[in-house]
Amino acid sequence: MVRYLRLIAVWAAPLLFVAVLFYWPLTRILALGFQAGANSVELGHSTIAAVWFTVWQAALSTVICLLLGIPGAYILYRRRFRGRNFLRVLITLPLVLPTIVIAIAFVAFQKLNDVYSIFGIDQNSNPVFWIIAAHVFINYSLSVRSIGGVWATLDPELEEAAELAGAGRFRTLIAISLPQLRSAIVSSAALTFLFCATSYGVILILGGGLVHSLETEIASAAVQYLDLGKAALLAMFQTGLTIAALGLSTRIGRRAVSLEQIDESTRLPRLSRRDWAAIAITAPTIFGLIAIPLLSVFVRAFQSPTGWNLDNFTLLATRGERELLNVTVLEAAGNSLRNLAISTTLAVIIGSAVSFLLSRNIRNRGHQFATWLLDLAFLLPMGISSVVLAFGYLITFNGQPFALRTSWLAVPLIQSLMATPLVIRMLYPALESISPEQREAAATAGASAAQTWWFIELGIIRHVFVTAIGFAAIASIGEYGAASLLTFGNQATLPTVLFQLISRPGSTNFGMAMAIAAILILLTYVVVTLVAVRRPRPAWLASR
Repeated sequence: MVRYLRLIAVWAAPLLFVAVLFYWPLTRILALGFQAGANSVELGHSTIAAVWFTVWQAALSTVICLLLGIPGAYILYRRRFRGRNFLRVLITLPLVLPTIVIAIAFVAFQKLNDVYSIFGIDQNSNPVFWIIAAHVFINYSLSVRSIGGVWATLDPELEEAAELAGAGRFRTLIAISLPQLRSAIVSSAALTFLFCATSYGVILILGGGLVHSLETEIASAAVQYLDLGKAALLAMFQTGLTIAALGLSTRIGRRAVSLEQIDESTRLPRLSRRDWAAIAITAPTIFGLIAIPLLSVFVRAFQSPTGWNLDNFTLLATRGERELLNVTVLEAAGNSLRNLAISTTLAVIIGSAVSFLLSRNIRNRGHQFATWLLDLAFLLPMGISSVVLAFGYLITFNGQPFALRTSWLAVPLIQSLMATPLVIRMLYPALESISPEQREAAATAGASAAQTWWFIELGIIRHVFVTAIGFAAIASIGEYGAASLLTFGNQATLPTVLFQLISRPGSTNFGMAMAIAAILILLTYVVVTLVAVRRPRPAWLASR
């Protein structure tokens, strides 16, 4: 009994954090949505069309991601070749880059007219094409890494036996590999659908005001038309989609969604001519879908009306053409870094505590169900759109003692809520993989749970811990949805400044946007590369 009371006491802080800052505003939204439904709030034809577009484009993007991702997972996780680790880092960039930067990358891609002749793409094609392309660009890595991470741990003997029996690569894939990867595939598909359905910055910029989704309809209803009932009803529908997708994902395959690379313990075979089909799909995907849009940002960043130079970067100390911005880009960067420091610190502290508590194994059925329920409760913020959550803050925290509606603290708090599940998805599976004998040996030697965590477990998972910090920081600095609704005056952040620059005409503004995007891409690449490097374990842990 004492043990359970102690567990409840240590759970109090993280539960209070997520309850007040996430579930309270979410509950207010749901209550307002039910009230709007009871009052028969009418949804116009355009709103229904936006809901339908959200669903079908997310479903189509998911299917494309899986069709491209399975061959990519095979090449990058079941075969070895020179440059494989570089390609793993490259495809990870879109997944962790700010969505506003990704939208800008595709704007730059659209303006490189020479590229279209190579791929036969019409520059003036329907914006829906570019939206789906951007969603596949973002989530391709999720499919490759989640499926490939599981695939790399499978025993290759079954596949080798099938090939010795005369089965070709495709037949082996269908009959042997895919059934073993079912959990990872379903989990990846659920999260990909969720991320595409809650996309905001991509549709806002690439849609050009012609394409609308649930996200844009919620934002316009809440901010432009002050129709809180309609906004809440749409947010309630989106919350239902989120719960269904996350419930399916966590129920079928929790570990498959980690961004952390696994350690391959067996030596993989080299690429061969028999892999030509997978190579023919993967190589054009990485080059045409990933590399060219990213490179196009750098091309445009170094171009100005006077030629190739650094003018766009020197303009970052100004407020843009005709003093468009309320703050300079450098001041906005300072705001973003301040928010990043707060949100990353909170996400790492809360995420580490929750992961530690979830990994404490009490072997009974009731505890296992409670663990799954708590895991889902802390994972849910990752699936709820930041636009929806910002709307919740607008209607919830508009007075004392939590006057966050007008405070700059609202943005880093929402960022920490979005980054915390990311930390948990990395640390929790890593802690679960630690042998219970190591904890028992430490306990036998008289170590407390805190000492075991600090001296044993943290040393074992230290690379995963560093990776979690890096990805939490990246996720925090690029958040746009909440910032677009909750930042005012001199509290503008880099994503909001980027949108202001890219949405206004003028070569100066466009060039500055490209320069900011190039810097963010470069910084993200450096962080992802650093956290992807495997470092040797310290000597004092080598024998453990």
